[in-house]
Amino acid sequence: MSLAPDALNAIFLAATIGVGPFWLLMAARPNAEITRRTMLTPWPVVAIGLAYAALVIPSAGAILETLLNPTLSAISASLATPAGSLAVWLHVLAFDLIAGRFIWLDGLRRGVGAPLRIVALTLALMFGPLGLLLHLALRPRHPREGAQAVS
Repeated sequence: MSLAPDALNAIFLAATIGVGPFWLLMAARPNAEITRRTMLTPWPVVAIGLAYAALVIPSAGAILETLLNPTLSAISASLATPAGSLAVWLHVLAFDLIAGRFIWLDGLRRGVGAPLRIVALTLALMFGPLGLLLHLALRPRHPREGAQAVS
């Protein structure tokens, strides 16, 4: 079952816009109850994961064949389709959000200030690992006195 281009575009748009509120909560309202209630659950990533699964599972055989004998040209060919590009985009959105959640949680525990938190989250949103690396490089090595533990 292949999806029509309009359906692929709708999924792309919904997922891209759909992650925005989670990033905004972590950056702008890190200590708010709504942020804790939302980001301490797996649901933000689960929604993207379900869309990813619906897209990838029907093609699992072909994908597995490529992944079991990976070459750059085979991977490139797989990703050069709208469905392949969307699958990778959903994968990126999900794992960037996981990285952002780590930055948020670790930042609260270590007392990371707003400037570093916002820059690290913005980089994680746009360039995934770069935001995580920035956070890891510049965060305090130990939790600060009075820093807020999240549970």
